[in-house]
Amino acid sequence: MKKLLFGIMFLIILNPSSAQDSLVSFAELNYTSSFEQEIFQQTRVKFKDPFSLFMANGGLLKESKIKDSREQFYAFVRSLGYEKSQGKRNDKRINPLYDAIHKRFLTKYEEKNKFEEIFYNGNYNCVSATALYALAFEELKIPYVIKEEPTHVYLIAYPGLEQIVLQTTMAVGATQTISAEFRQQYVKMLRDQKIISAREYSSYGADALFHKYYFGENTDINLEQLAGIQYCNEALYLFQEKNYEDAFQSLQKAYYLYPSERSRYLLYLSSIMSFNEHQQIDSVHAVKLGRLSQFKSMGIQNKQIISEFATATHKLLSNSTTRDKEFYDHYHRILTDEVSDSTLVKEINFFYQYEKSRWAFNRGYYQESLVHAENAINVDPADEEAQMMLISALGNTLQNESDASVIESTLEGYAVKFPAITKNNKFNELRAASYILQFNIGYTVGKISTGEHYRSLFEQISNQYRGMMVNPDLIGQAYSTAAVYYFKKGQNAKAKQFIATGLKYAPNSYELISRQQMLR
Repeated sequence: MKKLLFGIMFLIILNPSSAQDSLVSFAELNYTSSFEQEIFQQTRVKFKDPFSLFMANGGLLKESKIKDSREQFYAFVRSLGYEKSQGKRNDKRINPLYDAIHKRFLTKYEEKNKFEEIFYNGNYNCVSATALYALAFEELKIPYVIKEEPTHVYLIAYPGLEQIVLQTTMAVGATQTISAEFRQQYVKMLRDQKIISAREYSSYGADALFHKYYFGENTDINLEQLAGIQYCNEALYLFQEKNYEDAFQSLQKAYYLYPSERSRYLLYLSSIMSFNEHQQIDSVHAVKLGRLSQFKSMGIQNKQIISEFATATHKLLSNSTTRDKEFYDHYHRILTDEVSDSTLVKEINFFYQYEKSRWAFNRGYYQESLVHAENAINVDPADEEAQMMLISALGNTLQNESDASVIESTLEGYAVKFPAITKNNKFNELRAASYILQFNIGYTVGKISTGEHYRSLFEQISNQYRGMMVNPDLIGQAYSTAAVYYFKKGQNAKAKQFIATGLKYAPNSYELISRQQMLR
């Protein structure tokens, strides 16, 4: 566990966050009891019961016992007669108070501990004992601050005066009064040893410099934040048990109460561990994958989420069962509901629509494939793979259409709806094929102006998009039909011209080569 914690602290330093965020919302919190839920509801308004907040994550005491413990604790604190000791030095007032509370409530130090255990068996640690004394000081209106260090918390009573340090994990007599004279001498010593520069010494007061160099790296926190640390510790206990999902839920509450870098990183770590542990592709898997997307500031990238979604997609759509296909839709809805990044939602939606289109196409459901391909292109019009999927599905839906005018109007409609596909040669091959069919039909039924219109369109698109592969038989038939029409009218030169033009677009057409030889 020490190795894990060291790694956590190292990465916290490497991944600083400069601003608060909405990593955890109140609506996302999960509770272990109705009592805990009720207490957290109270934190949304002016909070008046910090004692219960420290009790909220416990399970040893019933609500009635919690109520009795609160009453007994505050009654004992009031019975100490602190207000009657006015006139004495503050350290002389704090020392007996500290000793009395320690003797009455704190029996045995246990590193793994919750606040409720103080009232269950007397066990405590630095967090729970600090909370106990802070609650007592709140009741007695004793000025104090809670100091947080990377691996420890403690109290300072009368921070603006004597600065009485309470190391709550120690037995009786564990208070230290830091006088103004000591503070001055300590800072002077640092200046004399050139640990503090002359400029720094003259720019800051002795108290500020003393706090910086004597107490070191620490943060002033309040009771609610201290409760957040208790939840953070609870998560670390759960980490030891490899219970990563419960650790994540504890860390959500820790982060909600105290959004520190430590709880942020532990939240991130537990989210990864919980996701990796969950192998089944189900609704829970979708929720956990979506949760990971919230940690972009910690290094999670959109492509990693898409990669995991691709794995889930493969597992769900590799089978052709209707149930798996329907659940894939459900999985997608859950995942996108969990993701707040609009760019990532867009990427997920594109991948989802494309894969649905591919799934349908591979099973011959071309109309369904076409619908999803359209949806994919609506998300990303420039994606060439989606364009090809749409064109392939479109071509297959039109292959049994006998009315060439329907084919032509359908293709023109798609060209207007999705302008990007007009630059795709495969789509233009479909358009060219529809023009050549209409060209052939026009001359076959004697509608020469119609035939000429579509011949012109075919030649325009063929000249504009070279490299297209239109069926040479269709080209040969159309130009041969036109040549025969003019041959019958005695316009041999024009007939030869049509044959020559057709060979330009289909140089290996057997029909055109044969006609050319006949007209010589």
